[in-house]
Amino acid sequence: MTRRKKIANSIDDGGLGIVVVVVIVLYLINLTLETVPSLKKTHEDIFESLEIGFTIIFTIELIIRLAVYERPVKYLFSVFGVIDVLSILPSLVGANSLALRVLRLFRVFKLFRSRRMVRAIDEIKAAIWDIRSDLVLFGFVVLILLYLSAVGIYMFEHEAQPDKFSSIPASMWWAVATLTTVGYGDVYPVTLGGRVFTAVVTLLGIGIIAIPTSLVTNALSKAKKRTRKQDVT
Repeated sequence: MTRRKKIANSIDDGGLGIVVVVVIVLYLINLTLETVPSLKKTHEDIFESLEIGFTIIFTIELIIRLAVYERPVKYLFSVFGVIDVLSILPSLVGANSLALRVLRLFRVFKLFRSRRMVRAIDEIKAAIWDIRSDLVLFGFVVLILLYLSAVGIYMFEHEAQPDKFSSIPASMWWAVATLTTVGYGDVYPVTLGGRVFTAVVTLLGIGIIAIPTSLVTNALSKAKKRTRKQDVT
């Protein structure tokens, strides 16, 4: 194996790749702390210096990849190549507008570069594809339940709370929040019938969450088994 090949393997899924992941995590921590007003005000110079440092590191990483890959131009126009360019572009051109700063968030997607991560994503895609018809049918059932829940709560609560449950479309927000068991509490029933109906919808919501979870889990298990069989053969 040539030296270039060894470096390419290392930066893709080896020691250099781990270093890049660590740098990305440190960058995300820096980006998060930069949004704290008190820290931004007192340590602005530090944040700017760190941003320059991260940009230099990611630029060097891109240059190394282009130098060791067999097809650098193909990589440059690939998904990860475009992400690499977009993630360093705002800093390189000296732009600091919000729209361009958002491009730096593309660095997060660099975490999905490792082969293990790609393999896991492929297994998830295969699992979802296997149960696509079940998911479509389940989604249709959920939409029907959402509509029926909105109609039901409208019938129970419209007279008691005409401002909050003024129509069936207006009741859809309550239906979504309740059926997904989120329950924000900004709209809630006050009548006895409405509260009983809410309890039933909440219980249905728990079942709704469990069904797709079970489907995806079983499909992932089958996908992993297929992958292991392929590795053996």
